Amino acid sequence: MPIHTFTAKIKLKSGVQEVTLQADNYFKAKEMLEAQYGKGTIFSGPVQKK
Repeated sequence: MPIHTFTAKIKLKSGVQEVTLQADNYFKAKEMLEAQYGKGTIFSGPVQKK
């Protein structure tokens, strides 16, 4: 499977931070973000970069 680059905005105590990650698809990217930052912290995205 090809690896894609995604960006997302995450809500942190210090504010909203944009992060970049690589995953196989949108669902894997979202799962990775929730595993690292916790459920409910995704402000927007993940969106695949072109």
